[in-house]
Amino acid sequence: MQGFLAALRLALVGLVVSAALACNSVSPGEVHAPTQAAPTPTPTPTPVPPTATTTPVPPAPTVPPSPTVALVAHPTVAPELPTPTPESTATPTPLPTAIPPPDLHIPNVADVVERVRPAVVSLVAKTVVRDFFGSLRTSFGSGTGVIISPEGYVITNNHVIEDAVEILVTLDDGEQVEAELVGADVLSDLAVLRIPGSDHPSLPLSEDVPLRVGEWVVAIGNALNLPGGPTVTVGVVSALGRTISGGGGYELYDLIQTDTVINSGNSGGPLINVYGELIGINTVVLRGGSTSGGTPVEGIGFAINMETARWVTDQLIEDGRVKWAWMGVFLADLTPEMAAEFSLPVREGAIIQSVVEGSPAHRAGILPGDIVLSMAGEKVSNVSELLRLLRTEIRVGQEVEVEIFSDGGTRTVRMVLGDRPSQ
Repeated sequence: MQGFLAALRLALVGLVVSAALACNSVSPGEVHAPTQAAPTPTPTPTPVPPTATTTPVPPAPTVPPSPTVALVAHPTVAPELPTPTPESTATPTPLPTAIPPPDLHIPNVADVVERVRPAVVSLVAKTVVRDFFGSLRTSFGSGTGVIISPEGYVITNNHVIEDAVEILVTLDDGEQVEAELVGADVLSDLAVLRIPGSDHPSLPLSEDVPLRVGEWVVAIGNALNLPGGPTVTVGVVSALGRTISGGGGYELYDLIQTDTVINSGNSGGPLINVYGELIGINTVVLRGGSTSGGTPVEGIGFAINMETARWVTDQLIEDGRVKWAWMGVFLADLTPEMAAEFSLPVREGAIIQSVVEGSPAHRAGILPGDIVLSMAGEKVSNVSELLRLLRTEIRVGQEVEVEIFSDGGTRTVRMVLGDRPSQ
């Protein structure tokens, strides 16, 4: 019986040890090398061999299970890295639109001049005047012209041929012909001639040629009447819409300003772009300084634009004269200083100094002392603006509304513009 109990104890101890090994996932005879020291496991008790005595053996005490020792491999710990700062999510400011690269291909000026030059002519105007003693004297003036149609129509400046009794034209091939005066206009300083023959090389008048400040331009003309052909100079468009005082006390409006060198004799010649298109008629040049010590002027030139040239030329060819809208009044500027002196509520405008009897203004009831504030919906700040409207925006026979300041208040009258009498 004692042998049986001893064998039973041995079996129970074996079961306990097997359970402990199973919980620790360790197979018998298998060795795991831990990454760090583990506590020493409790040794398995050695079974007691049976004795020869017959003393009854008390029941075997319950053996508590050994604590489970998990052999867990510690993972390799990576060094801690700094947390990167997140990028800003703000919407970036858009860059301005890039300026497109300029077109550096500029046509050869020599090629352009060679193509255009056959339409440029030199003019010599013969005039006869009386001197101080009453004797008749002959004088000559020179200028330039542009053939604008195969039929031989030539445009130039009025001041080049004014009062001429004979106009001699020299063509590009050297041929000289006498020209006929078709018509001239003092207010625009333009004139149209006609030379004999047909199928002439020409530069047409076109209002569709775009023009910008800074654009390259070429002037061709009979500068100083030098022998050997016309003179060519190159510059840029300096400004548009200029107004200056022309000859005879008249103002010229909506001119092209250029730094192209223009000399005496260039008047009436073409101002062309680098593609050989006619964009202006060279007319006036300012140079030198004031006799009173004013600021010197370095050769600022002006040319008549194509819109004016085309409108005037068409009328000169059709009627021999230009019909300018006419009010029939004499005008003066209202300045802020004058308005303050007379305690006027308006500060700008054109003052009516006198009214021609029977004129459009007289029929509309406009009186001396009235102040024109606007015409045809356009503000009038001074006399120049009113004259510009009459010459460029309003036509003969057109009915317009005129806003007037009179007797401390404003009123509006309707007026039909007349035809300016010939000078």
